Amino acid sequence: MASATYSCTNEQHIVYQPLVEPEIFYPTPPSLQIELTFFILLRRTRHYRLIDHLVDLDDDYSLFSQETMRFDLDVLQSYDRTYQILAPMLVRLKVNPNARRPRAIIDEIIRQGCSVETSESNKESQVWPLHAMLWVTIVQHVNEEEEEEDLIERALEESASEFESSNYNMVPAKESSIKNMLKSVRVEAVECDQKGEERIMERLLETENCVICLEELKVGSDASRMPCSHTFHGDCIEEWLKQSHYCPICRFEMPTE
Repeated sequence: MASATYSCTNEQHIVYQPLVEPEIFYPTPPSLQIELTFFILLRRTRHYRLIDHLVDLDDDYSLFSQETMRFDLDVLQSYDRTYQILAPMLVRLKVNPNARRPRAIIDEIIRQGCSVETSESNKESQVWPLHAMLWVTIVQHVNEEEEEEDLIERALEESASEFESSNYNMVPAKESSIKNMLKSVRVEAVECDQKGEERIMERLLETENCVICLEELKVGSDASRMPCSHTFHGDCIEEWLKQSHYCPICRFEMPTE
């Protein structure tokens, strides 16, 4: 059997809102949502090393894989939260989520997703479709002029599995810092003084929702505040910091091992 290695070239991508009539969903989602469909289009080329010759195995790009997922628009407020949601999908699509091109796609999904909220065509819809397409040319380098067995899918699966097992290259916070640097606070209501200026009993929350679980930080409930002053449900931020040492809003760095 001839030995073979693989490389990716000619990577291109586009993220766009398709010109389709929005679907009506029942029951209506409680918050604005993005329905993202990710397409991987593949073209294969074989490179014979001994004679330095390239042969196209496909006439054109063809659909290799695709997946659709729906999530709340508020997720896009945080890059880390968006990455945490999209990385497992990319792995299932046999794409390394930590490579330069997929990270650029995630940036574009955030930009496009945030822009659809202001589009007049989306005013009546609670679920907004978004498409992301990635074109990839896989080059199979072989040492002999004949190679019968196609190992492309296996190679891609091994690469994706490696990043999945490494927790998508996310580094957890030091356990002692989670215990010592998170401060327990009580969510307080906003009051107004006679001049109409807002003041707060203890502190002003920047958002009414926990950006990790997207559920409300209810007045009177207990929460946890990071050193950067961003506040979350206690269980949410502790679980988050066991996966990533960054604040999900401002990327403040907690100590690591």
